[in-house]
Amino acid sequence: MSFSATDAAFEGFRLVRRNPVALVGWTLLYLVYTLASLFAAGGMMRSMAVWMEQVEALEAGPPPSSPEALVPIMESYMAAMSHMAWAIPLSLVIGAVLMAAIARAVLTPGTGGFGYMRLGMDEVRVFVVTLVIAILYAVATAIALAAAFIIGGIAISVMEGWGALVMVLAVLAAIAFMIWLGVRWSLAVPITVDQKKFAFFDSFAVTKGRFWPLLGMAVIAFVMVIVVSLLAGIVTMPISMMGGMSMFGNMGEDPTEMFRNFNPTNPWIVASSVVNAFVYALTVAVLYAPFSAAYRDIKGGQPSAEVFG
Repeated sequence: MSFSATDAAFEGFRLVRRNPVALVGWTLLYLVYTLASLFAAGGMMRSMAVWMEQVEALEAGPPPSSPEALVPIMESYMAAMSHMAWAIPLSLVIGAVLMAAIARAVLTPGTGGFGYMRLGMDEVRVFVVTLVIAILYAVATAIALAAAFIIGGIAISVMEGWGALVMVLAVLAAIAFMIWLGVRWSLAVPITVDQKKFAFFDSFAVTKGRFWPLLGMAVIAFVMVIVVSLLAGIVTMPISMMGGMSMFGNMGEDPTEMFRNFNPTNPWIVASSVVNAFVYALTVAVLYAPFSAAYRDIKGGQPSAEVFG
């Protein structure tokens, strides 16, 4: 079945209007992560201050007599980094939970759960599928760009005057390939949630013959995310400045003073975190919901065999 790219592009706003409680749930999830990250960052910054003092003492004194003298400095650095070691894995898990929740909210709005959030096999499958696709996409991108530069380099060396043009065309072709591949993989998450399986390549069958509508939908959704982010920045900037953070990130100030400004017990920092968490939840919905809506409309009432055939 066909779908309307413009209708699907605004599914995120419709989703939030239909179920504002879901937006509250997604905001709370990201807020907890943000505040926990701030507390961990505070510990990391204190450890980094100790590490910096050790480095300065080393630079001011005589050269180390042996490599063993550097061990305490390396241990301090590793101790500082350990405070945030959990942040990236947890952010990937939260991303999988939110992507699955948004897909579930669009595809099966009658399902229960606070904000459609769960922590089960759907989330495991979404996590694995998105991770594998991200790796494959990175590899394909690296190969495409490498091929473009190799072709361009050869052209420049053997074609006088036209080599630079060949280089530009080769790079543009690589970028076009990256966009095409991204669109063809774009329905992997809703398919994974709907079909209850690891849908690594199923999206290619569903998106066949629908590249341009899906690309147009993605562009509209991306523009909406930019608009929301810019409008939100008008609100978050004065709140952040009240918390002690300048527009330029306190560049040139004493690092200790800058770290103090990011203290999670600062009420302005907490207020800024709340607003940022809300904006993040809204932009995630605006960005991801259209792809689930596109899959829903393409599938319609058709049997899976016809959709993926």
